[in-house]
Amino acid sequence: MGTLRFFEEVVSFKIRRTFGFADYTAGAASLRNMAHHCTGCQLCVAVCPNGVLRPSEKLKSLMQPEMSYERGYCRPECTKCSEVCPAGAILPVTAAEKSSVQIGHAVWIRANCVPLTDGVDCGNCARHCPSEAITMVPSDTADPDSPKIPVVNTERCIGCGACENLCPARPFSAIYVEGHERHRTI
Repeated sequence: MGTLRFFEEVVSFKIRRTFGFADYTAGAASLRNMAHHCTGCQLCVAVCPNGVLRPSEKLKSLMQPEMSYERGYCRPECTKCSEVCPAGAILPVTAAEKSSVQIGHAVWIRANCVPLTDGVDCGNCARHCPSEAITMVPSDTADPDSPKIPVVNTERCIGCGACENLCPARPFSAIYVEGHERHRTI
């Protein structure tokens, strides 16, 4: 892959992250519910044990929580943010309900993936996916011994961010979560 194609993918990633839908925790239900009810009190941010929730810096959603997978990922068994929200922006959910809510889906960026860029085995994303939505397949279908790359089942992915958080590709992850405007039950 050429340098120009690499930079096109990186810029596209940055634009989607800056202007696309932010990831909101499972109890938020939708971007609209969050925007209408969140007071920006930061209780959910303070109680998040993995440091996933952080205050938004975007003018339209200033100080409302959004998910960032740089420090951790949203564990399916954790419901702490839904337990402390006083305004109804994050509705109460059980661990079982949260595990079936799709807040987004993983998107793989070929240009950044270490099996293809560095020629080493990886599979971190597939190994750590709690919903088993990522499988590793040969990059060349004609050669079963070719480097294995991830394939994301977007119907099964819940958007927890484990793949993005644990991806060793630097400076940009080879996989990221694209948030949905309205959450879905899977």
